[in-house]
Order: sequence, then structure tokens, then C-alpha cells
Amino acid sequence: MHAQMLPGKSLGFNHSASLITSNLSFGNKVPTSLPSLSLRNEKQHSMYNHKVLGMSARQATKLNAAVVPLEAGETREIPSSADKTYKTTVVSVETLVGPKGGLGEVCHIVLDHCGCFSFMEGQYLAVCFQSNKRYFSIASWRRGDSCDGNTLSLCVRRAELSSDSVSNYLCNVKAGDVVEISGPAGGKMVFPPELIPLSPPKPEIEPISTLEPMPIWPTREVKHIMVATTTGIAPFRSNIQRLFLHHQYLLDTQQQQKILRFNEHVWLISGADNYNSLLYDNEFTQIQNDNINHFRYQRALNNSVEDSIYESGNEIFTLLKAGAYIYIAGSSTMLPGIKEAFAKIAQERGVDWPKMLDQLQKTNHWRVEVY
Repeated sequence: MHAQMLPGKSLGFNHSASLITSNLSFGNKVPTSLPSLSLRNEKQHSMYNHKVLGMSARQATKLNAAVVPLEAGETREIPSSADKTYKTTVVSVETLVGPKGGLGEVCHIVLDHCGCFSFMEGQYLAVCFQSNKRYFSIASWRRGDSCDGNTLSLCVRRAELSSDSVSNYLCNVKAGDVVEISGPAGGKMVFPPELIPLSPPKPEIEPISTLEPMPIWPTREVKHIMVATTTGIAPFRSNIQRLFLHHQYLLDTQQQQKILRFNEHVWLISGADNYNSLLYDNEFTQIQNDNINHFRYQRALNNSVEDSIYESGNEIFTLLKAGAYIYIAGSSTMLPGIKEAFAKIAQERGVDWPKMLDQLQKTNHWRVEVY
């Protein structure tokens, strides 16, 4: 599905070529994070449990953000037509953070669609429950966490305890239950920049014959800045999985088999209340360790994503002026503070922020999906 999206509408976007001439290097950047004390002691997902090794006396200095109304296209676009529905089977439900069964619990839910549901990284789907339908970003790459092409994952926060709440329903499902979904909706993000078809991988080297040939990724200096709070991390995780964990597509180039790697740069700023609330923290930390020159992982604790943006303002503005893409996903309450941070950075640099923002939106370099 290659849906044409409007500027700032959803996290699915068609390619808009842009080269960066900046020589800023991710390899020399030390990831920053703002530790804080957690009073919770719930058991967390075994893959993502993070032990707090130290604390800081730093208090989060929130910017005094004015209430800024959401602009058209900043909230998720809800499809108007009736989509085909698919019955999926619950494989597992894991509590990532929060009190199990209580408000605020975040669950990682794996659904088996038996290979019948095709999607791309950055898309979302609808979960149908009783007479309600709610949309969730897909949190796994197109072949699922299991890499077999039969599953997909959702990252769901229990927002209500009512019997007709879709998020409550999803957090309560058990392995073997049937969940009805529809979609997908939205388009892919901007990876990769060019699609150059090559011969398919040889079966004896790559056993999964249904994998599409990986395109050639030219060596470029494009930067992708991703800003997320809580479950807004889902579409970013799906893309980061594909770029850094599952790039092992083998191509026959001049009779030689090559493994092509992602040569651009991703900077992920992840907002959370505290260390125990970080989603997929161990996963992102490992990816950073393995791809230090191409992936930068920055924790913004106390949900201080606007502080992180402001503190890195000079670098972010330099990247944006050079052609970087910025993606923002999460609760709509995050957006006013982020916009205020950008406005303050622009003012200090003598930049007309409304004009710059308008240009970023027109060229599809400013992408927002809030809910």
C-alpha cells in the first residue's frame, strides 16, 4: 500500500529525496538521559527489563508551553471506508510497564494472522471489539517479531477499565483468543530512498523465498529524527527493526553476494516517566551499541522530550536546515511543548519559526501523528 499522504499526516510517508551535506557524526555523540526515581516495582517484560543503576538530582525544567491547537493533519487520519476484516489469534500478551491490570499498564501483544495481513513499517490497523473500533500503530516490522511473516505486534496502553474499552480488551486477551483487525492504513515512512530492483536472493542462501529484494541504499548522510512518548514509540520500533535488525537481504551483484546495511542515520528521542517506564529500552540500547555510527538513542525521562529538543536545539536546527526529516508520535498533549521548544530555539537563533515550519511541512520533512 503506497498511500499518498498530506504533509504532517500520519507517520506513513512517500519518499521525498533530500541530501544532507552536514558532517555531523552520530559516532561521537554520547547518548543523554535523565534518570529519575521510580516507586514502582512491577515485574517487567523479560526482554526489556531495565535495572536502575544510578539517580540524578536534576529536576526536569519544563518549558512553559502555551496551549497550541492541533493543526489539520496532525492527528491520525481515520479511514472512511469499510476495510476488510481479518481474524487473528493471540500468541502472547506481556506487560512492559505499569501495574498489571491497572490504568496505565502498557502491553506488548503479538497476533498471528497466518500470513494473510500485509503491511509496511509505519502503518497502523484497527482493532474491532463489539461495536467499537480503535486504531493502533503496528510495533513490529513487516515480518513480525518472529520474522516468519505470520505475526504482527501491538504496543497498547490500558487507557480505560470499562467493559467496552478496546485498549482494556486488548490488555486482557490471552494466548489463543481471537482478535479481529482491519486495515492497514497509512503509508510507509521514507525508507529506503530509492527502489532499484535486483535479482531475488538465492534460496540456498536466503531460505525465505517471499522476501522482497532489498534495494540498493546509496551512501548518503540523511538524518531521521524520531521523537516519541509512551506508545508513540510503536511506528518507530517497526522501522528501526527493519533498518537495523533485519537488513540481511542477500543480493546477487556482479556474481557476489552482499549484505546491504542501512547507511543513513536515525536519532531516536524516547520520552517516559522514568527508567521503568521506558519501552523497548534494552532493544534500542543494543541496536545503538551495534550501530554506533548510524543509530543514536536518547532517553528523555520525566517525559521531558521538549527539554531534550531544547537542549539539543542547535544540532537539531542544523540538521533540519540541511534536509533532515523529523517524526513526532504520541499523545497530543506532547505537541504544544515541542512546538514551544522549537519556537524558543528559533527565536534565540533569529529564525522565523512559522516560516521554517511551513516549509518543512510542504516538503514533508515535518511529520506528526498524535492521538
